[in-house]
Amino acid sequence: MADKEIEVKFKIEEKTKQELMAFLSRVATKTVSSHQIDTYYVPSFKNFEVDGQTRECVRIREEGEKCVLCYKKIHYEAEPIYCDEYETEISSKDQTEKILFALGFSVQMIIDKQRESYYHSELEFDFDSIKGLGEFMEVEVKGEDASLDKIFSFVESYGLTKEDVTYDGVQMLMKEAMQRKQYNGD
Repeated sequence: MADKEIEVKFKIEEKTKQELMAFLSRVATKTVSSHQIDTYYVPSFKNFEVDGQTRECVRIREEGEKCVLCYKKIHYEAEPIYCDEYETEISSKDQTEKILFALGFSVQMIIDKQRESYYHSELEFDFDSIKGLGEFMEVEVKGEDASLDKIFSFVESYGLTKEDVTYDGVQMLMKEAMQRKQYNGD
């Protein structure tokens, strides 16, 4: 299944980020350095959250002149957790938004981040500096033989373990941060 991916997200300290990026810059292929703006949409006719967890999402990612529409369905019931992800490049964010709005979607949130990406030994590494949230690293493996072992055998040498995994998606983390800010009166 080519659309299957296993992704593990870590909230990391700047020191760990610099160590990992220094190593990867020597041995890996740097695939992208970009500014991404992700706009997440929610439908009025269906709840994408179940028991406080995002189960599905629709997103438009703007990266330079490129825009990509994405739908993800997260399978929490599976071991390990994985998601189906379908993406397609779009020629107009404005027109795509008009379609989404006509179908009953509204903007949930916008996430602004700087991303540095590397590819090494079947693993994709994304280092994200997210406005309002801090530093994160996602490690992803795709395809039929995708496994958590491939991810953890690499990151453990940098002191990261399963206990360091952030199981909440960026949407949930941002939603919590926005609620704290509102509650604190910031």
